[in-house]
Amino acid sequence: MTAVNTALKQRIIELHEGGLSFSDVGRELGMPTGTVKTHYYMATGQASARKRIPESRFIRYDEPPTIYGDALILPDVEIPFQDSDFLNRVIDLADAWGIKQVIAAGDLMHFDSLSGWGPNWHNNGDKSILSEADEIALMDLAKGLSKVKQAKLMEIIGNTKPLDGKDFGDEMGEARKVLRALSDCFESFVWVLGNHEGRLIRAINSPTNPNELLNLMRLNDERWKIAPYYFCILNSSGKEFRVTHPRTSSDNAARMLATQYHQHILMGHSHKLMYDFDPSGQYAAIQMGHCVDEMRLAYAAQRDARRNCHMLGAVIVRDGYIWLLHEHVDWKMLRKIV
Repeated sequence: MTAVNTALKQRIIELHEGGLSFSDVGRELGMPTGTVKTHYYMATGQASARKRIPESRFIRYDEPPTIYGDALILPDVEIPFQDSDFLNRVIDLADAWGIKQVIAAGDLMHFDSLSGWGPNWHNNGDKSILSEADEIALMDLAKGLSKVKQAKLMEIIGNTKPLDGKDFGDEMGEARKVLRALSDCFESFVWVLGNHEGRLIRAINSPTNPNELLNLMRLNDERWKIAPYYFCILNSSGKEFRVTHPRTSSDNAARMLATQYHQHILMGHSHKLMYDFDPSGQYAAIQMGHCVDEMRLAYAAQRDARRNCHMLGAVIVRDGYIWLLHEHVDWKMLRKIV
């Protein structure tokens, strides 16, 4: 057995603190592992092995969704209050350019029926979006139909009544129609969470897997992806874009995020349309606007408020290049850029 002197103890310390395990040190010096441990702890003034803090068993949120290729990014659609005319223009352009992926950059749903805000005044009553003459003509037509067909036609006429969004069933029914139409246009979808999706969590007062949103909207196919993040990463032609729905909506929010994360920022939430850069000039800092018809939002349309102008907007990232779309672009010209 190897005699343990001061020099050997020092050698044990050097080998172990140099990266070798106690068993490896034992093999190196021809000593039992237990003897190596004992002399190491005695030589370093420790009665036993150092206490170690156990690793947390809770989830690390370090795997946000990452998408590769080109994509259409839709900020703040807020279904069922979407601006369908603007959305259809954007979708037609994406189709002309061969874009196959969509990222919903938060607030895809409005969830007005789950809002903490009080009810709104409204003046639609039972007014139909059909003209009075059309409604009378359809009622006359119904008289000559069978009872089953009469009931179906009455249901269709009833569906022409405008909705105020405060009924959860109405809101979900309209939203499913819009999302089915969107699903028919593209091959894959990533749904980034926003503060409006958070209304559902507050309503049920319980932590919830975001896949329950897909179940609620009956989007149970593998083309739709969602994760518990308010941002995702888009990698197009080797460039990284952080598509985000942050807490803040200040004028310089995108610029600050670009500075913080050293990434191009494509930001929703603010409803503002801004194209900026971080102080280095290296990273784009874009607030993308919104895709909601704000004249259908009572809080925005019924009462004056001091705020920056909100503008319709969306982004296509194509071959690593950002195309910021808005109401005033030349759609015909853009469609020719193949």
